[in-house]
Amino acid sequence: MVRISNHFSTMFKLIYEQDERFLTWAAARIGVDRFRDDARTIAYEKDGELLAVIVFDGFSGSDMNMHVASDGTRQWLTRELLTAAFAYPFIQCGVRRVTGLVPAKNAAALKFDQHLGFRREGYHPCAARNGGDLISLGMLREHCRFLPQGTA
Repeated sequence: MVRISNHFSTMFKLIYEQDERFLTWAAARIGVDRFRDDARTIAYEKDGELLAVIVFDGFSGSDMNMHVASDGTRQWLTRELLTAAFAYPFIQCGVRRVTGLVPAKNAAALKFDQHLGFRREGYHPCAARNGGDLISLGMLREHCRFLPQGTA
C-alpha cells in the first residue's frame, strides 16, 4: 500500500510492505548488523529521495520495538509520518505499548524520543553492540498524541 500526499507541490510518499528494500538502509544508519526476522517497515520519500525508515520488530502481541532511521536531515519529521508510525503498532497491530532502545551517549535521540512522548524505563550497561550502554524507553497507547482522533 502506498499513500501519496501533495504538500506545496512536493511529493511525499509513505511506502509499506517493501521491507527488504529498506531494512539494509535503516540498519546502516542506526548502526546495527540486522533487525529481527519479523521486521516490518514504513519508508518515507520526498521527490523520490528516501528520507526515513521506521522499523518495527520484536512483536510480542502486547509490545513491539520501534527503530527510526533517517537521512540526517529534519525533512522527514512530518505529522503524516508520525501518525503512520504510531498508527501501525497501536491501531493496526493492536499492541498496548512500543519500546525503543537508545544509546545512552545519544543525547539528541533521547531528547527527541522523550519529546515524542516516550518515557525512560531502564538503563542497560554494556548492552549496545559496541559495548556501550542503552536506555530503554516506552510509550503506552494512551500516552500517544499522534493517533487519529477517536482511536486512543
